[in-house]
Amino acid sequence: MKTSSYLTNLYILYVNDLFTYGTYLGFEKEVVKDAIHDVFVNISAKNQILDEVSNIKFYLFRSLKNRLYDIQRGNKNQIGLEGIAAEEVKPFQINVNIEDQYIEEEERREIKKEIEEMLNSLTDKQREIIYLKYVQEYDYKQISELLDINIHSCRKLVSKALSNLRKKYGVISILLLIN
Repeated sequence: MKTSSYLTNLYILYVNDLFTYGTYLGFEKEVVKDAIHDVFVNISAKNQILDEVSNIKFYLFRSLKNRLYDIQRGNKNQIGLEGIAAEEVKPFQINVNIEDQYIEEEERREIKKEIEEMLNSLTDKQREIIYLKYVQEYDYKQISELLDINIHSCRKLVSKALSNLRKKYGVISILLLIN
């Protein structure tokens, strides 16, 4: 059984990453905040749920993604959009955030512009997988579970994304993106 201080520490540790991921999935900020709180309320209500979890961060990311899609499906039903497929997924959007103090520097502006251009040349799924692999540092097994694809497809998608970037921007530019 986890204590409330343990949950508070988990929240403090992961809330920013969860919020960023939720907004990158294309959801409104307020919806993401509500979904994060729903995830932690659910954990709090089911005291022993985390006892069986081997990777808490992964569990939180997956729970948030599931909660956001539950909210999305619920909103479609409320406004009568039955014709829209329940499996429709919002595009994964990455907005590169660079500290305000660096934004004033011309070199940083150029780097940001190049990275955004590189990421925007990828498909939504490729952007999401690059984010999960290189920003969140998930392994292929975790990514495959989160995206509900097999590990081979996961590796292939990363490889294809990097190959596309390499062809279009060269090896040096890719190092800038993943480091």
